[in-house]
Amino acid sequence: MRSLTSQRARLKSTPDQTQLASHHMIRLAICAAIWTTGVANAGLGHDEKPPAPAGNAAADDKPNQTDRINVEALAERALKSLVVVRSTDRTGSDLGLGTGFAIEGKGLIATAYHVIGDGREISIELKDGRKLPVTEIFASSSQLDLAIVRVDGLELPPLALSAEAKTPAGREIVALGHPEGFRNAVVSGVVSGHQEIDGVEMLQLAMSIERGNSGGPVLDAQGQVVGVVTRKSALRDKLGFALPVRLLRDLQNDPNTVPMSRWSTIGALDETQWTPIFGGNWRQRAGRILVNGEGKSFGGRTLCLNQTEVPELPIDLRVQVKLESEEGAAGLVFHSDGNDRHYGFYPSAGNLRLTRFDGPDVGSWTILHNEPHPAYRMDQRNTLTVRIQKDRFECYVNGTLVVQSSDSVIPSGRVGLAAFRGTAAEFRRFELGTNLLPASASEESFEKLRKLAEELNWNQPAQSPAIESLLPLGDAASEFLNEEADRLEQKSKRLKQLATDLHEASVRKTIASALNLSQKETGDQGAETSSPNEATTTTASEADLLTAALLIARQDNADVDVPLYVRRIDQMAEELKKRVPIDSAESLRIAALDSYLFEELGVRGSRYEYESPSNSYLNEVIDDREGIPITLSVLYMELAKRINLKVVGVGLPGHFVVRFEPGDGSMPQTIDVFERGKRLSEDEVRAILSDAGFPDQPRFREAKSPREIIERMQLNLLSLAEARRDDASVLRYLETLVMLDPMSVEFRAKRLEMRARTGRLQMAIDDASWFIQEQPPGVDVERVRELRTTLEMQQDRQQQVK
Repeated sequence: MRSLTSQRARLKSTPDQTQLASHHMIRLAICAAIWTTGVANAGLGHDEKPPAPAGNAAADDKPNQTDRINVEALAERALKSLVVVRSTDRTGSDLGLGTGFAIEGKGLIATAYHVIGDGREISIELKDGRKLPVTEIFASSSQLDLAIVRVDGLELPPLALSAEAKTPAGREIVALGHPEGFRNAVVSGVVSGHQEIDGVEMLQLAMSIERGNSGGPVLDAQGQVVGVVTRKSALRDKLGFALPVRLLRDLQNDPNTVPMSRWSTIGALDETQWTPIFGGNWRQRAGRILVNGEGKSFGGRTLCLNQTEVPELPIDLRVQVKLESEEGAAGLVFHSDGNDRHYGFYPSAGNLRLTRFDGPDVGSWTILHNEPHPAYRMDQRNTLTVRIQKDRFECYVNGTLVVQSSDSVIPSGRVGLAAFRGTAAEFRRFELGTNLLPASASEESFEKLRKLAEELNWNQPAQSPAIESLLPLGDAASEFLNEEADRLEQKSKRLKQLATDLHEASVRKTIASALNLSQKETGDQGAETSSPNEATTTTASEADLLTAALLIARQDNADVDVPLYVRRIDQMAEELKKRVPIDSAESLRIAALDSYLFEELGVRGSRYEYESPSNSYLNEVIDDREGIPITLSVLYMELAKRINLKVVGVGLPGHFVVRFEPGDGSMPQTIDVFERGKRLSEDEVRAILSDAGFPDQPRFREAKSPREIIERMQLNLLSLAEARRDDASVLRYLETLVMLDPMSVEFRAKRLEMRARTGRLQMAIDDASWFIQEQPPGVDVERVRELRTTLEMQQDRQQQVK
């Protein structure tokens, strides 16, 4: 809320209404009217950036920049350290191929994260053709696209990592790798600059980088690694990108080791819900089911069958699917016998196909329908629905009937998903139930829609007859069509905005329900009065912190499957209970929790992409096993609760921690989850307070309620959104913050400004009315009245334009 802390500028008694309509003048009007001290003492509400890990270079460690490269001699030495890195599915089919290189440390190989991927079998291939299995993931960061793996018994000469902090533009370099699987390619060039991509400053390389080079080293004249080739290199022809070596140094100095037995479970399907058939690579993430890689069946067929028992007919089967390429094929299966026999309804090479599969090869397959359809949206997400009745089944795309069939050769069976020919596809919102089709229009409306479709084909430009028929109207026809197009475009924009607003409001309501906030707060529109007590009508034991924290992520990503991640936490807790009895001593249980999270799962604080919004999304923290202090603390608290340990959140300024409060009366322990469960002494806690500029007072050690924790998580996201000037996200987070703290002058004032800025004038007027009605201390109510009048005038003009 820095915009609200500027001096209280005085406006003229009769402000220019046109000027005040601008965003800048609205901000000045708010500053003039409302006294603030900053949003919720922002220093308390954010998790500060951690200190840089050890390993940063000193300035005098830079190599001689005048050295020239002897490419041949350098390559002869460095190629001895290179390996091919392969990741495969459980059938042995290649899923990832790239380069790796030995670094200092027993059996350590550096490569790119996307080469090894989540939950895959990984091996390295040596120069002599030998293949060795990877035994553990020593360190990894999906956000950086970096990984270090360990191979037992591997002895290769390590490449030295440059100690310099930043490689300057103009430096001559050499990149090594295995493009397209061909071994030992050497490419020379220069560092042509530095480019920020996805928040990371990359080395820009004046050289062409091919597939298979990912994970390879970029060397300077001394043969030291200055960068690691990343897949970002595919963004430009004859231009490559590499991660600076300092990130690899930091990752090696702060490992998050995961054994292969555990790594293979990352991104794995929930075996209680899905059963893959015929191989392929099926994964699950954030409510999506992803597939790639060919299955072992003919045509690369691979199935993923749902475990749900099919209810009595009639039933509907529905899923959203998006193909990476329209040349592929993926969709729904039904009446499956769990092997070769089933029906399939799926897009295939631009057509919609219905096939009966009676056996293992194409000779036993019968195509019942294979035609294009106007309702199918190429290169977009499409909803497939199959309505199964006793005497027939009907197949729909995006609510429109494609084909009806009474074929009854395969009378019943399981339902699920399918992919063919190695198609990469994404599935969302798989459902099995009744009445899943959208409501049908009336017959009269249908006739009107059909007539319109006959007169204008939306899938192709108008043909000559239509153009000829409009020529007599002259320019008036063109003007009318342009106006109609603009109207439809604006309507489309507003409909999308309405859909987004509806989603956000629904999530806020669910957050309020999880925290047991009042119904009045859930329906807040900015004009009502609210008692401060209404925002705290719950206790920590009653509120569902886990659900509320996951919903924070769902605000920004509608595909986050909250129940799925709640089940994940429950499953993790069940694993913990198998390791330590629930009635064992609390000291044993807290030790088991630490070992499980930090040693077995490799959970750690995110030091490299600290300010990424992903670190505030609890679902991604669970998936990636790294985050900022507050999200990691929520994960720790929720697991502790499930093994009957009292662990509370403590909001130290700039650094969230937890406190373990044993029930036996022994000394509480302050735990820094960001630092992998480090126990903090009182001196260390006081140092954190001092570094943040706050006195050592008991209030900073108080346990935070679920509402306060969620508010702080939202403030972290608000700070990031304000830094990137993302108005839509800033408003979204402020709406939630006002719901959590309806009496906050700061949140209300900023929300008023953002509502006005984004054209939500009535909602801004509601906020202005709240200030007039509540008259908080420090607010110039008369100035607010003037502002409300201005907003009402703007709204009148807006209505006239409409």
